[in-house]
This record gives sequence, structure tokens and C-alpha cells, in this order.
Amino acid sequence: MIESRWAGESPAAFGLLGDVDGVPVNDLLTELAHATAGQSFLEWQRYRLAAELHTQLVGEEVLTDYRMIDSTALCATRIATVLSIAQVSAEGLLARAVALRDRLPQVLLCLRDGAVAPQHIRTIVSRTDLITDETIAAMVDAAIAECLRRRGSWSTNRLRDMVDRIVYTHDPDGVRERRQVAKDARAFWTENDADGMGVVGASMTAENTLLLAQRVHAAADHVCANDPRTKAARRSDALVALTTGVPWECLCGDPDCAAAQGWDATPTGPGTSVVIHVVADTTTTHLKHGGKPGFMPGYGVISAEHIRDLALRPDAIVRRLTGGSATQPGDPYRPSAALARFLWMRDQYCVWPGCDQPAMRCDADHVTEYDHDNPDQGGQTKPEDMNFKCPFHHGVKTFTEFLDDQTIDDHGRPEVTITTPEGLTVDGPAHTGYDLHPQLGDIEFTAPPNGPPPPTPHQPTRRRPRLADKHARRHHERERNRRTRKDDDESDPPPF
Repeated sequence: MIESRWAGESPAAFGLLGDVDGVPVNDLLTELAHATAGQSFLEWQRYRLAAELHTQLVGEEVLTDYRMIDSTALCATRIATVLSIAQVSAEGLLARAVALRDRLPQVLLCLRDGAVAPQHIRTIVSRTDLITDETIAAMVDAAIAECLRRRGSWSTNRLRDMVDRIVYTHDPDGVRERRQVAKDARAFWTENDADGMGVVGASMTAENTLLLAQRVHAAADHVCANDPRTKAARRSDALVALTTGVPWECLCGDPDCAAAQGWDATPTGPGTSVVIHVVADTTTTHLKHGGKPGFMPGYGVISAEHIRDLALRPDAIVRRLTGGSATQPGDPYRPSAALARFLWMRDQYCVWPGCDQPAMRCDADHVTEYDHDNPDQGGQTKPEDMNFKCPFHHGVKTFTEFLDDQTIDDHGRPEVTITTPEGLTVDGPAHTGYDLHPQLGDIEFTAPPNGPPPPTPHQPTRRRPRLADKHARRHHERERNRRTRKDDDESDPPPF
């Protein structure tokens, strides 16, 4: 048994808090971030050790060893035995260690410095694994590391999109070949399951997956609140209705229930209308090869070749979003369709640190609250003062003491911050639609004249008594945060 050298030491020996009882909230949160960065440091050390084991026990033999249980397997077996993990897990650890050492050394240093979380390493390694050219690999490694060291926070999907954008930009030929292989391998299959059940599976292009999912979800939502099925069960039944043409019904048992009316599962029924969106550079569709990658909400970054395939679909509609001044008509409170479209293209996901909810399923929110009673004192309905938040984080911002702020840098990019009730400020997304499409900065919107919005059933008839104080506090906190950020340009970013 290998004894631990950790438990016998005081946390203070590792630069950590010892007794945490009664420690202020901000100090606890800061320590939590510090400890998480320590996990990255320890994971860096694990990969270094595994890579050195590979050097000593495998080395060049990997090129000539044809044994079933070869030197790589035996090296991984040693790791699996010592760590009490499965052989496949040990082989994965060893493979990532070698990839980081040989192909992604700059990313490995980011792990050491706490600029990337350990769980994100799998994503980076796997999505760059098919790059074979050493020069391209070095450029991709440097570009990913540069992004990881930006000021800002990363979510799982934003990090994935960043890696894909860089890979698709530097290795378009490889991406095209891999995508064609994947398309050729698409399939459909069924399996028998226990208790009289079965499993249906299929692989298809991303756009077809989204189209199918939207139709299934739309049908499953056409029931009343008394339908006894779970959401998952309703979606399973909806797929059967769509493929067989049987009527879609609510199972609440009420003969007068009309919730399912308006949904027709037949190919020509009203329920067949679904739309998927793709954001792409217009020049990409006119090129035979190359071009910039694009973005498909609900999926992520797609290659230039994929964009051209989509543009050639007979049901594709291409709309240009051009630069210049785009005046906002009508309602001064709710964004126009054009502004809402711009915002989800820019934000891509909920702007709250770590949140991956797609922007198209989020709420358009005024960062500085729109004052319904006195619009001249409220926020403006324009990109500088709006962003997308998922319903949960929108509620957190609106009804609790969390604060958000948004400023625009010299390049037109939004910089979002979230401040906890105790005053701890965290930077928002490090990767947005501007990284894919810098031309978004050329688009301008003129805010509509201030004025009260038209009455709606959802608009409250009485404001909370503490609203004025809340607005004043938020204004004070935002100005303080802006002054702090201006004086502290060299401050370190959060670890993730």
C-alpha cells in the first residue's frame, strides 16, 4: 500500500486555509477558487509523471511492438494497479499525457497555471487528436493556450466551441475528410431491451438531429399539465406518432382537453414546421474550399464545408445581416427581432459564468434595469445594455442581490461581470460570437425613443418599495467595479 503524504499535513503547509470556521464568505469563495486551481496543478503533475513513465517504459518501442499486451498496455497496467482504476482509464490517462507532452505543451502549461480546469483537458485533447501535421499542431496549441489565458470564464460548451473554431480554421482539409467519413458512417439501429422494451438509435448530420429533436419536443409539449407521463416518456411517444402518423393525444383523461389540438404528426400537418439557424460568413458560401467556420445553435461550431452543404439544401433560406445603422422601431422595452437575433449570435449562450444554456432559449435582459415608471432613468434597449440570460440566472439577477454589469471594449466586444451579494466580482464569458465573427462589431443599432412599454399581462402593476434603493446600489457597485478594473488591467483572471 502506498501511503498518502497529504492527510498528515496541515492545509497551511500547502498554502491553504486551515480552520475555516467563521471565515468570511468572500474569503471562502476565494479559497475555493484557489483550491480548484490547485487541482489543476496536481493534474499537471499527474500528466508529467505519466508522460515520464511512457518515456522510460515505452519510448520508441511503440513503433515496433506488435504484441497484444504491448509495452504501452503494460505501462498503463502499472498505473491502473497503483491508482486502482480500470485498465481503459489508465490507458486514457497515459494517452492524454503523451498528447499534452508532444502535441499540446502550451496547453499543459495552462493546466499548471490554473488557466484551464482538469475536466476540460479531455475535450481539448480529443478534439485536436486527429491533427497529424506538426506545424499545424503547434499553431493550434499556441492559439488554444492564448485563448485559455484570456481574462474571462469558460463553460464546457464555450471551451469546446473555441477549440473547434481553432481546429477548423487551421486544419480545414482534415476536418472535411473526417466529416465525410462520419457522414458515410451514419446509421440506424434497434436493440431489444428488458421487460418488453426496445431501444432505437440513429446517427445523422447535426442539422437533421436538430430538426428531428425540435419536432419531437414540439409534439411532446402539446399536452396539458395533467398529462401523467414524464417529459422523457412524452418525447418517446411523440417520436412514434411522428414516424407512424397516429394522432397525438394528451393522456390526461379529460374528454374536453384540447391541448393536443393544433399538432398534426402527418408530413403535411402544421406540426411539421421547424427551423434551425446557422451563423456564417457570407463569403464562405461562395468559396469552393476553405473559409471561416460558423455556428449552429444547439450544436456548436461547424466547419466551412458544412456551411456550404447547408446552403445548398433546397429548404435553406439565406439572410444577410449587414453593417451600418439599424434603427430600432416600435416598442422601447422589448428588443426587435433584428436586435434579438443579433444578441443571440453575439452571446451564443447564457452570459452567466459557467452556464451553457443556448442563447436562443434564454431571456433578453436589460443589464441596467429598464425603469417602467420613469423610462428616462432606465436601461436602453440596445446591444450595449442587453444580453441573454437563461431563466434561472435572469431570476437570480432580478430578484436577488447578485449584480451584473456589461461594458463595451475598444473593439466593440461586451465585457460582462457578475458580482456576488458579498461583493466578489467574476468575469463573464471569455469566448463569444465575436471570436467567430468579428464583423458583428460593424453592426449598429439606434436605441428607440424612451417611453412606457405597452401593457402586458406579465408586467407588474406595482413596483417593489426597495426598487429605487436597489437601482442606486447597482449603479454604485458598477461604477466601483469599473474603476477597479481600469486600475487593475494586469490582474489575474479567475482560474476557469
